[in-house]
Amino acid sequence: MRRHRLFVLALLSNAAVAQLPPAPVPVQNPLTPAKVLLGKFLFWDEQLSSDDSVACGTCHLPEFGGSDGRLGQGLHPGPDLVFGTADDIRGSDGIHRQANSGDFVPVAGFGLRRQATARMSSSTLGAAHHGELFWDGRARGQFIDPETGAMLIPFEGALETQALGPILNPVEMGHEGRTWQDVRQKLQQVTPLALASNLGADLLAARQQHPSYPALFTAAFGDPAITAARIAMALASYQRTLNPDDTPWDRFIAGNSAAMNAAQKAGWLLFQNQGRCSACHWDPLFSDDIPHNLGLRWQAEDLGYGNFSTVPEEQGAFKTPSLRNAGLRPRLFHNGQSPGLADPAQWSDPASTLNVYFQGGGVDTSNLDPFLIPLNQVGVTLADVALIQDFVRTALTDQRAALRLPPFDHPDLRSMVQAPPRQFGPGLAGSSEPFLIDAVPSFPGNADFKLGLVGGPPGGLAVLTYGFQSIEPQLQLGSLPWHLQVHDWLPFALGGSAGAPGHTTLRLPLPNDPLLATVPFYFQLLALDPLAPGSISSSRGYEFFVR
Repeated sequence: MRRHRLFVLALLSNAAVAQLPPAPVPVQNPLTPAKVLLGKFLFWDEQLSSDDSVACGTCHLPEFGGSDGRLGQGLHPGPDLVFGTADDIRGSDGIHRQANSGDFVPVAGFGLRRQATARMSSSTLGAAHHGELFWDGRARGQFIDPETGAMLIPFEGALETQALGPILNPVEMGHEGRTWQDVRQKLQQVTPLALASNLGADLLAARQQHPSYPALFTAAFGDPAITAARIAMALASYQRTLNPDDTPWDRFIAGNSAAMNAAQKAGWLLFQNQGRCSACHWDPLFSDDIPHNLGLRWQAEDLGYGNFSTVPEEQGAFKTPSLRNAGLRPRLFHNGQSPGLADPAQWSDPASTLNVYFQGGGVDTSNLDPFLIPLNQVGVTLADVALIQDFVRTALTDQRAALRLPPFDHPDLRSMVQAPPRQFGPGLAGSSEPFLIDAVPSFPGNADFKLGLVGGPPGGLAVLTYGFQSIEPQLQLGSLPWHLQVHDWLPFALGGSAGAPGHTTLRLPLPNDPLLATVPFYFQLLALDPLAPGSISSSRGYEFFVR
């Protein structure tokens, strides 16, 4: 299959077509408007996650090149599971770890803090043109129904295969042990995109005509059955429409000599010739769709394709990403180590794309790809590399994606427009400083709303105080900060293992009462802790709005 893809891509490259061709569509999953629309609903619905906190689109925003635009988030401690060391990874924020029961539970490296993925999110824009997906290529062209084991698509089904992985993954969208029956039951009950806002006319009209997911599945597939295979086919159908084929480069190749400016033209020439970028980034996709080892980090940290391949050259190698819309991505490479192309740190950061290619690789030179030749040894200057990067950043960007125009338009996710609970005032640490896990959205009628309460030793006692008025600045009761006028309190015992903070999960079903949105709620967590001053540790104050 990989040889077939290489042959097709070589033909496309030699032909220098003006635009990307339409995305390949497997005959077993033909594109239909109803199926594409269902996929769009699913892709942007945070309710597809087990706790309503993340959608597929959370990590794949068109305006950020189909990748994750949440700067400063998504830090993974790397293979050593210790933050602040050289192997840390800029991945994507996932969800707080939750057991099958829904209780928050600690996980290695993160404890009870939000998890992050161990690789940067790949771009969804133009993803249909890749024969294999994920950085390590593990989503192959054969699509197997995860519920029946039947082969549904023998070729060109990588998008379908890829689409299902995150939904059950306990780092990305699911709780531990989540099943397709869990997903099915939830989708049968929720209103499509109930948590999103700023829905486009297409989504609003479809929801008015088909107000439930069973109705949307009926429109797309002929009956209301919700299956993993149908979810995959709908998501893949939608993603096949995300074809970033309208860039200055496309218009220039089509014959419009004014579509690229002088700097872009100079960068394009360098890209093809002295810069040798075309060795791996073949136009028009600007990817050869095969893995290469750039030595970004030590091979043992992440084998990439080597996790599934015995080919020596593929050990520590990762799929060549398309450079289309790379200029919109805030972090680059599979581990997010490079700043974005417009970031001034491109010049100073040794892990940047500019310096990696100029120097001929990263820290591990043991299995470098032979295509990777240090540009500083073949007469290419830093100024030349800057021109190449300017070409990639500007001439390969489809402005429809940058501006959220069709087909890259999308609703606003609740998690991105709704401010998280405000924290105020100091905490007081003992064995640790208590805190609340507040990722689950607090909207009226959320019967599954819950808080994680963390702090104090396992087996100890804690109290969650709450009220309707804050005290800012806080009162000081000896060493203890006091952040709110207490209306009531909830005592409870902390669970957990020795050597880690105690914790429990408090379920607080929210009535479907709009009056709840008129007043703030304030929380403060106190825990008995012999290591704290006065033997009581405290969280900061938390301000919640139910909306």
